[in-house]
Amino acid sequence: MNKIILPVMKINFSMKPIVKWLRELSVVVTGIALTFGVTFLVNNKNNKEDMKQYLTAIKMELEYNAEEFDLHARLLNKPVRYANYLRDNNYTSLDKDSLNYYAISKFADGDDDYGIGYMLLEFPISSMTNAFEMFKASGTMRQIKDKEVLMLIWWIYNEMETAKSNIKDCYKVKGEEAVKELQLNAEGKPVDVPMKMFFSSDLPQSMERRCQRTTGMLKEAISALEIVL
Repeated sequence: MNKIILPVMKINFSMKPIVKWLRELSVVVTGIALTFGVTFLVNNKNNKEDMKQYLTAIKMELEYNAEEFDLHARLLNKPVRYANYLRDNNYTSLDKDSLNYYAISKFADGDDDYGIGYMLLEFPISSMTNAFEMFKASGTMRQIKDKEVLMLIWWIYNEMETAKSNIKDCYKVKGEEAVKELQLNAEGKPVDVPMKMFFSSDLPQSMERRCQRTTGMLKEAISALEIVL
C-alpha cells in the first residue's frame, strides 16, 4: 500500500516585529513613568513651597497679634493702678486730681497718662485671623506631617479668641456699671467713688494678666514656627 505524503507548509516566523513593538512599548511606558515622576516631584515641590508660604503668613499674623495683646496689656496697666489706688486709700479721702488722672484715656505711648481710663466702656483688641482662614480653606493643612505643629496653630488661635471673649465679658460688666453711674449723674446724684464695684473686684487685674499670658503664648508659638520654617 502506497503511503500518502502530505505537502509540508513552511511558515516563515520572525521575532523582529515583536521585538520592535516591545521596544517601542517600553519607550512609551518609560516616557509615561518619567512624566508622572517629574510631575510628582514638581507638585511635591510646589506643595512644600505653598505650605511654607502659608506658615510664614501665619507666623507674621501671630507676630502682629502678639503686639496687639502686648499693647492692650500695657493699656490696661492704668485701670489696674486705679484699682490699687482705691484699695490702698480710704474712700472718703480720695484726691480729686488723682481721680481725674485715672479717668482720662490716652493712647500716646510715653505719656504720663498713657492707658485706658476707668470710664472707657470698651477698647477692642485688633487681632487678625485672615492667614489662618486662608490656610484652612487651601487644603494645605493635610500636608503637614508634624501634627504637633498643626495642633499648635489651632490651639493658639483658639486661645486668642477665648482671651478676647473673656476680656469682652469684663468690659460688658464695666459698661453696665458705667451706664448706671451716668444715669445717676444725670439725675444729680454723682457717686463719690467712680466705678467702685468694678474696680474693687479682681476683673481689671485678670484682664491685664490674660493679655500678658496670651502674649507669652503667641511668642512661644512664633518660636515653634520659626524652627519649622
